[in-house]
Amino acid sequence: MTSQTKTSRPALSVLTRRHERPLVLLAQTQDFEGERTILQRAHELQWRLLDIRFRGNCLPPGVTPQGAITNRLPTDPLVRRLLKQGCAVVRIGRLPHPLDVRAPAVIEDLAASGRMAAEHFAARGFRQVGYVGHDPWSDFKTLYDGFSARAAELGCACHLLRFSSATPPGVSPGVRYRNRFRIFADWVRELPKPLGLLGFSDGMAAMLCCMCIDAGLAVPEEVAVLGRGNLPSVCECSPLQLSSIVLDYASEAQTAVTLLQRRMRGERLAKTTVLIPPLRVATRESTDVLATADRAVAAALRYLWNHFEEDLAVADVARQIGLSRRQLVRRFVQALGRGINAELRRKRLEEVCRLLRMSDASVADIAAAVGFHSSDYLHRTFRRAFGITPRRYRLGQRRTADNPEAAHADRAADAGPTAGGAAGE
Repeated sequence: MTSQTKTSRPALSVLTRRHERPLVLLAQTQDFEGERTILQRAHELQWRLLDIRFRGNCLPPGVTPQGAITNRLPTDPLVRRLLKQGCAVVRIGRLPHPLDVRAPAVIEDLAASGRMAAEHFAARGFRQVGYVGHDPWSDFKTLYDGFSARAAELGCACHLLRFSSATPPGVSPGVRYRNRFRIFADWVRELPKPLGLLGFSDGMAAMLCCMCIDAGLAVPEEVAVLGRGNLPSVCECSPLQLSSIVLDYASEAQTAVTLLQRRMRGERLAKTTVLIPPLRVATRESTDVLATADRAVAAALRYLWNHFEEDLAVADVARQIGLSRRQLVRRFVQALGRGINAELRRKRLEEVCRLLRMSDASVADIAAAVGFHSSDYLHRTFRRAFGITPRRYRLGQRRTADNPEAAHADRAADAGPTAGGAAGE
């Protein structure tokens, strides 16, 4: 009988053979879209991926990856070990870190998300807004700072509520909800209405919708609610379909892969922290409202939104509402802080941005579709509003992030139309 063959080196040694593709470690929690982007780019670059979640988040013995993508801080023991071994490391996170020079970071631009939320509420006429988050802040104070600062610039009063993130032992989710509800109800009842609330996450925003309903407050008429993340499993299952800030997970992942590719080639990066701004607000039921007590202004705004692609003049809108041109202009500016033509431009530019992102239509066709008289006029208006051309905006949305620093510069003005139009007609 033949003797048993002697066991060779552990099977994991296949990961370290020189003739194998470059081994890249995944030590991070990533959304589906980001994971899909990393997998696609790894396939294109002929990288071999190893996710250490399947091994208790521990590095296999004898394995030295050439690169790693992680959400761990540079001070984490695993990251320090990888860097000591000469492994290139790139971090996907929410806040910059002083040691990002060792492990470059791709960071969500939380301040830009906050500013976008404030502009979303202001564009709908809200003059009272609020932020609901956790105590301690965790990573999200930058989100609140951007929100409150932009709200102040737009003439909005900003209120703050922070729930304790600690849960005493033995407290059930139901008891925790009721405790938070009492705190929220006492807070929100004292605030002026209508009120726009930003939850730091979709989960928090969905909970706020529930609490408003339990408190007898109409959503969105009395309290409009906006989340962050645009997770379908949350936004589509909230008591009202939830409006949410759409984060650019694909660009985060794409930029992380590109930075890692360059570090694996031994390149020095001029910029080691790259901020990725949000894409837009996905508007659903929870903020689909015009926040003004002036019914004539609300009717005028709704008419503008429903007919923005037509050749409208202020007199046309006034005629539909049953007011004189002078009366409507005065009440519109008083209620919203901007004129009718400024709002019409803002709404048209919002649609232009959507069509540039979602279609291959020419700028001339887009101009005709949204009510601009010519592509030249659209070009001038777009550049005046955002500081870039429509073509560059479209390229910035679709580029492959071969140069992350340049991509970030291109996208700095890509957050969409601002609410702070001129107060004139």
